[in-house]
Order: sequence, then structure tokens, then C-alpha cells
Amino acid sequence: MVYRIGIATEDEKGLDDVVAERFARAPKLTIITIDEKGEIKDIKVIDNPGAAATSGAAVKTLQVLIDEGVDVVIGPAFGPNAQAIIAEMNMKSLQLPKGTPVREAVNEAKKLLGIQ
Repeated sequence: MVYRIGIATEDEKGLDDVVAERFARAPKLTIITIDEKGEIKDIKVIDNPGAAATSGAAVKTLQVLIDEGVDVVIGPAFGPNAQAIIAEMNMKSLQLPKGTPVREAVNEAKKLLGIQ
């Protein structure tokens, strides 16, 4: 069993990055795959198509995360559109302050998933 964590991030630094200032318009999305023991199996950083969207940024951002098979979405806050899509797709969400280190965000996601 593997879990995928999608984090709105600022740069292409992977585990050394931080949670972005905004969710839907974050410059990058860092996707971390962990196993049932919480060990990191893969790290992928992609451009966020919502960053430059004139409208529907949350939809574009979440569509990428859905396509990537993300189980947990992490950002500083989620607007009503994002919240509705997250709930509809049975994804878990975690709000963490901007600037939170990605390593810390992954640890928080593990707790949410019941992995210690």
C-alpha cells in the first residue's frame, strides 16, 4: 500500500521546500509517495497549472493532484471550490501555515493517515 501526498510549494526543492503562500496559485506541486510504514518512496515536483490561471485555479490544481492519485492535499488554506472537490473525491486535506517545511508537512500527513 502506498499513499501520495500533494503539497502546494514554492520551488523545486523537494523535501527542502516549504508550503506555499497560496494553495491554488502555488508555483509548484510537490508529490511525495510513502509506503504503509511512512517511508518515502518517491518525490516529484511539477509546475502548478493553476498558478497562472485567469479563473478556476483550484479546479486546475486539484485536477493535477487527482490525476497523480493524491490521497492527502496540503496547503495554507482551501477555498470553497477546493473544499468541495476535495470532499467529493474523498481526499484528506491538511491546512498548514505558509513556510512550513515540506518534511514537517509529510510528518503531519503521516499522522492524518494513521502512520507513525
